Amino acid sequence: MTRKRGVTLLRGSRHIQPRNKRVDGLQSVMSQPVTIENDYLRLDVWPQFGGKVSSIIDKADNHELLFSYASELPSRCQYGMAYSEGWKAGWDECFPAIAPGAYPLHPYEGIAIPDHGELWALPTTAVPTRDGITTVWHGLRFGYRMTRKLYLEDSAVIAEYTLINLAPFDLRFCWSQQMLLSVVSPVKIDFANPLRLRDGNTWPVLDEQNAFEQFDRLPDGCHWKVHSDAPISCPATIRYPDRKRSLTIEYDRDSLPTAYWNILINTGGWEGQRNLSVMPATARADHLHAAVEDESAASIVASGRSTWRTVLRTGHI
Repeated sequence: MTRKRGVTLLRGSRHIQPRNKRVDGLQSVMSQPVTIENDYLRLDVWPQFGGKVSSIIDKADNHELLFSYASELPSRCQYGMAYSEGWKAGWDECFPAIAPGAYPLHPYEGIAIPDHGELWALPTTAVPTRDGITTVWHGLRFGYRMTRKLYLEDSAVIAEYTLINLAPFDLRFCWSQQMLLSVVSPVKIDFANPLRLRDGNTWPVLDEQNAFEQFDRLPDGCHWKVHSDAPISCPATIRYPDRKRSLTIEYDRDSLPTAYWNILINTGGWEGQRNLSVMPATARADHLHAAVEDESAASIVASGRSTWRTVLRTGHI
């Protein structure tokens, strides 16, 4: 256990029995979660499983903010499999795209991008840092290195990202912070400014029959995915009326690359689960080829470096 400025880091805070007895000591440790905790929040991070954040507890009322379900830990490598066949819960990083498909440009043209990208299925290098943990991913099919510095600052979870292009060619990409949120408590989603959507609607209109007033008022068995038309200009606020609590999601507007809101509403239409996600994404499409075509895909120059930051902040309504 390590304690720094009121933040406690606990490695292996849950006992996990490795399925393979030949796993060495390092792999055994890395297959267990690292817990980051202060007076306001508690997080579980899994370095071995793509740096997944499986739990964020708001200690004001001990409410679990992230969606989860009863499941055993993955027993085999998830790389290249469909996301629906993996551990589809919590907070994962999607890169270099969300949807599977062929990379559209030279020099990677035709190379398959896995479903939800590479990061969520890659074992990582992770080390405790001041008030949190830093996770590093190394691309397998594409030449890049991604670093996420995750730490707590009072009632906020701050994620600072650094992308390094290791190739002598530009790289086009879509990164998304896919955070599946629990809907056990009634949920509303608000934006400070009117949000025009890529499909021509304005939030909270989802389609001709439905608008998002509150999650539990939507029809069961449906699934919506919408993108903002313009770049992020204000935070998104998730409100929990019964709890009288909120979660604000901010994307650093001074950061490059430009990001858009990517909103998922799932009342059982996808995998029979009920969850939602309001995520910053560096494109207005899940498929990289579509994002390149509409000129919303992010780009990093040859041998370049790009940084950005998100802030998740809990509070009272």
